[in-house]
Parts: sequence; structure tokens; C-alpha cells
Amino acid sequence: MRRIITLTLLFIACGQKQERINTARRLINEWNYERAISELISYRAAKDPEIQYLLGYCYLKKNEFNEAANYFTNSLSRDSTFKDSIAAAYIRLAKNALKVTDSNRAVMLYQELSKLVPEAVQADDLFLIGDLNYEQGNYPLVIPAYRKALSVDSTSPAARRARSKLIKSLIACDSLALALNLATTEYERSKIAENVLQLGEIKFAVGKRLFDLGLSDSAKFYFREVIAQQEPKSLLDDVYFYLGEIFFKQDSLTLALDSYKRVLRLNPYQKGDIVQKTQERIKEIKERK
Repeated sequence: MRRIITLTLLFIACGQKQERINTARRLINEWNYERAISELISYRAAKDPEIQYLLGYCYLKKNEFNEAANYFTNSLSRDSTFKDSIAAAYIRLAKNALKVTDSNRAVMLYQELSKLVPEAVQADDLFLIGDLNYEQGNYPLVIPAYRKALSVDSTSPAARRARSKLIKSLIACDSLALALNLATTEYERSKIAENVLQLGEIKFAVGKRLFDLGLSDSAKFYFREVIAQQEPKSLLDDVYFYLGEIFFKQDSLTLALDSYKRVLRLNPYQKGDIVQKTQERIKEIKERK
């Protein structure tokens, strides 16, 4: 008799739980997420993957992302039944965010999804997010989008375009070492004009940073690298000017004068701030000799 009573109570409890789940699903369809949560919250410690999924879904729709991720993680730890539904929920929200050009939210949603269901993240969407942020100058948001996309797809035309924009974004965010490493890899992979130009731009940026930090010998190394490859030509006058400044500070006046004269030869119309500064330096050197 006791066993029959126990089985009867268990059956009733299971029936009540299923009724709560059905009610919660109906409320979710009505967008009533608070009431849906109230139907399920007493079962939050249960191992039922469906309950964990439904609670996560409600919190996701309420923009409570940490709570959502916790419940989704619980659901996925039981089994993979709701993996596709979890992925679809994040992707749907991310695409809605892109429709209203809220790329910040879209990036965040894809990042959350990549933690939960990495294989669900599509490279095309991430490239799109990176492109949107790049166009808006949101370089800190460009970097994670492109890096994640490139980890999924590194060979397509979109990937090749993204690497160039990623390097420029790294420069803009002052991550010069990472930019230099990536640009060097691209150059070694293909010595096309675009990669030569890009590598030269980064070497100049690194040299200028080292110059500003007072690390003259290290800066000189990178400036000479730019001169050796003669790219980018638009920066050669700047390179010679900063080399002149280094030699001037080191009291190597002959070398400084030679560098400054090269600046003038590269600027036949003798216009611009750098030309004016160069002419002042040449005059100062002549007065000191």
C-alpha cells in the first residue's frame, strides 16, 4: 500500500510539473515572461533540461543575460536537446539588433552564443558585425568580431578583407605589436603591393611610438625598415624627418643634416608643417657648425 501511495504522489507531482511547463510555454508565447518565470521558478534546482531552457529563454528576453547564460548552461550540461533552440534564440535577437543598426548588442549576443554553442556562430554574421563597427569607427568592437570570424573562416574573400581592417583597427586601438605580427604574417603569405604598403605603415607607427617614448635606437630600426622597402612612399618624408630628429638629439649633425635634406627633396613644393620644421632644423644646424 505504501508503495502505491508513493507512486501515486510521484505521478501527481510529475503531472503538476508538466502542467506548469505547459502553462509557462503558453505565457512565453504571450510574451509574459515574468509570469512564465513564476510558474517555473520553484523547479529551478531541478535537473530537467526543459525547465532550465525555458527559464534561460525568459531571462534572455528580459535582457538579463547572465541569468540566461546560467540556465542555458544548466540545460546543456544535462543533454543537447535544446542546443539548437538556444542558438536560434540568440541568432534571432542578434539579427534583430543588426536591423536597427545596434551592432554593439549584436556583437554581445554573438559572443554569449559563442560561449554556449560555439559551432552555431556563423562567420558571415561576424564579418558583417565587424564591417559595421569599422565603418562607424568603433575599433574596439571590430577586433573581437573579426578575430572570432577569422577563427571560423580564414580563407574566403571576406576573411582577406577582414584581416586588413583588423590590422587597421589594432593600430587605432594602440595594439601595435599584434598589428605588426598579423601584418608580417600577411606579408610572408603574399608579398603583394597591398601587404607591403600595410606592413610599412605599421612599422612607421611602431617607430613613431618608440620615438615618442624616447627609445631612439629601436625607433631608428623601424624607420630604416620603412626606407629599405620604400613603402609607403607618402610617409618617407616623415621617416627621414624623425631620423633627422634622432640624429640631431644624438648630436650627429652630419647625419641629421643629410636626413633633413632628404625631407626637402621629397617635398619639391616646400609646403607643409614638416617642411617648415625641417627648414628650422637645417638653419639651427648651420648656425651650430
